[in-house]
Amino acid sequence: MLASYVVLAASLVVAANAYSSGAPESVCGDMVPKHPVPRQSSPPPYKITTSTQAAKAGTPLEIVISGNGPTDTIRGLLVQARAGDKPIGKFTLKPNDPFAQLLNCGEPGNAVTHKKHDEKFDKQTVAFTWTPPAGFNGEVKIRATIALNGAVFWVGVESAPIKVSS
Repeated sequence: MLASYVVLAASLVVAANAYSSGAPESVCGDMVPKHPVPRQSSPPPYKITTSTQAAKAGTPLEIVISGNGPTDTIRGLLVQARAGDKPIGKFTLKPNDPFAQLLNCGEPGNAVTHKKHDEKFDKQTVAFTWTPPAGFNGEVKIRATIALNGAVFWVGVESAPIKVSS
């Protein structure tokens, strides 16, 4: 019995560190981490807000992801702006961002994921700049997978729609 608990604990530690350096490109489509535990089915304790709900193509806007309370920190994430199921636009990060890095989900910089970091550097709020593609007309939602830790994560956290016009 004790051996079973040790194996379970070890597998959770491995899972927590599986993508400690960020989401791999292989999860860009479904945005589901390959952790050996299921995603949470409860409402996420995170929200995604945008600086505007009506944007002009080619004009940057701010994306903020935050926990609802101080214990709702972000250990890992994968963020995309999506028109339907297609990631679009480009993210921009602050130089030398200690938490986030750009990811190529079909095009360079069209997604953001976390960097490897110690737990003490988990964030309660993160902010990024996103620019809709020039000439784009349509509706976009910011979609994220957010991990509290390797065993607790939510897939499909979405912002309100953003209407983009050229």
